[in-house]
Amino acid sequence: MKNKVAVEASICEAYIVEEISIFMSHYFKPDVICKKRRPGRNDDGLNNENIAQVICQILIAVGQDDKIVWTRSSDGVFSTKAAWETIRVASPQRQLLADIWHCSLRPTMSVFLWRLFQNRIPVDARMKQKGFSFPSKCQCCEAEETIPHLFVESSAVQGVWQHFAHFFGLQLCDTGDLTHLVHFWRYSTPFHSDLHARTLVPFLILWFTWTQWNAAKYDGVQFSTNNIIFEVQCHLRTLYAARILTSTQWKGDLHRAIAMDFIFRPMVPRAPRVVRWVTPSPAWFKLNSDGSSLGNPGPAGAGGIIRNAEGQVRLAYQVTLGTTTSVIVELTAVWRGLELAMAHGLAPIVVEVDATMVIQLLQTRASGRWEVQHLIMRIVQIQQVLGSDVRHIFREANGAADHLAQEATSLQITRVVHPGDITGALQWILRLDRLGIPHLRHGR
Repeated sequence: MKNKVAVEASICEAYIVEEISIFMSHYFKPDVICKKRRPGRNDDGLNNENIAQVICQILIAVGQDDKIVWTRSSDGVFSTKAAWETIRVASPQRQLLADIWHCSLRPTMSVFLWRLFQNRIPVDARMKQKGFSFPSKCQCCEAEETIPHLFVESSAVQGVWQHFAHFFGLQLCDTGDLTHLVHFWRYSTPFHSDLHARTLVPFLILWFTWTQWNAAKYDGVQFSTNNIIFEVQCHLRTLYAARILTSTQWKGDLHRAIAMDFIFRPMVPRAPRVVRWVTPSPAWFKLNSDGSSLGNPGPAGAGGIIRNAEGQVRLAYQVTLGTTTSVIVELTAVWRGLELAMAHGLAPIVVEVDATMVIQLLQTRASGRWEVQHLIMRIVQIQQVLGSDVRHIFREANGAADHLAQEATSLQITRVVHPGDITGALQWILRLDRLGIPHLRHGR
């Protein structure tokens, strides 16, 4: 096929077909018997009217300019990070390598530790593997200089490990493997969500062993056990003075922190906050919606309930959504509720959700995945018709919608619930809401 392009013309005029060398016979094989289909239906069982309805449901933002959307990011804006995450082959995350980039370690320390665990430290044994030939001798004894010997097995370093093992009440494991040694320290306590002191101290021992080795080799300073212990303790005190070292990192070992004169202020628990569901203003309706997703993505369902100014239920609904993300679930819950409100003439109406993410998306009209963008457009269009407003409500006061969403997820049901069909736990939740019974919210 050859094309002749006109610069200033319509598409149909710009692309003029001069020669056609593609024929239907290239794709159609007369010896293949096609399945007999019912007139007016396609292979999916949809008739022409249903297809037209599906096409008409595709929303087009009339009056707005076309916008380029980078679908790999949540906000639709291109980023090199999202591009890199798309094309790279990601290895399984190693907790050890994640720990070394903690703020308790200077960047120089983190880079060194990364090189050390990748076996990229230029000790004598490593240099010999690269083809260099020279005599090798440890800075503190007559043994050959290797990574296990320098950082674990030498007599001077053994004294450092023994000192801090005694401080934490540990019996050292007999291993020359640095990874196994650090894992032994890390999992010697059940509290290792943050960089615990039992994980931080081995990193500091490795770093200051390296600095002492350099000082001994190039500056003539004696390789000393006490010097390494002193440097580790000084770094811990510096972190404490800078308020980088927190009580969380000493959880389970606070008495040992006190032995180093580290005094942390006790954490004062926040007073619980009283929250309750409040009826809407007279002549108004209130929609409470919620989504439930068992994973992100995962099996999901949405639910909601519409009540009047007296707290009486006008209708409720449940929607099963298969496997999807929490963003789509929350937005679908709002959209379905507003759609039912408009169909039943329940206006004006105020919407309450416990997901601040939904409010932010509706306020910013954020671009992103097309499913999300279309849901936002649908919600905004119905809002303009009903004059509705979306507000935040704490989860504890949104119990009715939460119950409906969780039930929709677990039972995989889609239905509209009328007031006479409400029974069981939901009936009690609605009664408590109507009486204004408060709920206690702990934390923020």
